Amino acid sequence: MKSSITALAAHNNAIWCDAVCRAHDRPGEFHEALWLTRLGTPRFYPDAVTTTGVEAASAQLEAIADLIALDRRREWFVKDSFHCLRLESFGFKPLFDAEWIAMSGARPDVRHHEPGDRSTIVTDEAELSAWERSWVGEDAKAAAIRPPRVFMPRLLADNDIVFVSIQGEDGRAGGGILNRGADVVGLSNLFGSHMDRVWRSLIAVAGEMFPGLPLVGYEHGDDLAAAKLAGFETIGPLRIWRLPATAR
Repeated sequence: MKSSITALAAHNNAIWCDAVCRAHDRPGEFHEALWLTRLGTPRFYPDAVTTTGVEAASAQLEAIADLIALDRRREWFVKDSFHCLRLESFGFKPLFDAEWIAMSGARPDVRHHEPGDRSTIVTDEAELSAWERSWVGEDAKAAAIRPPRVFMPRLLADNDIVFVSIQGEDGRAGGGILNRGADVVGLSNLFGSHMDRVWRSLIAVAGEMFPGLPLVGYEHGDDLAAAKLAGFETIGPLRIWRLPATAR
């Protein structure tokens, strides 16, 4: 059971990465063993995501070698979804390890949020811009050197993608993203000062928007601990690899 839902989680994540890249006019390619884009990605997003395990490692390594050969003057990132690739020979170094998570059975009772919490769906460009500023943790000083946008407004037209904003009585409490694909719903980009409340709210919204589908994602560190407290279980490791750019 765990191996099959891990594959669905990896495929869901590849679908999400492709949607983000397509919104930047950098479409990716779905192959039998991985997803990749040759056109560069927004910050925080990988150039390749493997979608099958060690049985396809040879094909994955070949595809990654061809990909990085396109331009060694920039850095490359690979999401090794089954933590089974040895990319050191290409010059990659591990960036961080994480765990896939899933909630596929009975869900905890999250109908009653913290008093005063309210979840809303982002529906227009102004709301999405404000959501992203909160996600980044941008303050007034940082706004003067604002980096390029990650989440483009055209994502709002996709019925399988939901940006959730969570407000508490003391202001914005946090938010996250839901994406439906591969017969599961991915939860990602969660943020907020009270992560227990954020997880509960996202689980509740997912149940309302996409009833009956398993919930998946990946986390590490304190965020993984928060996900477990919310009722998720770990279903397999992954690794993010980084290949530094060569000197120009």
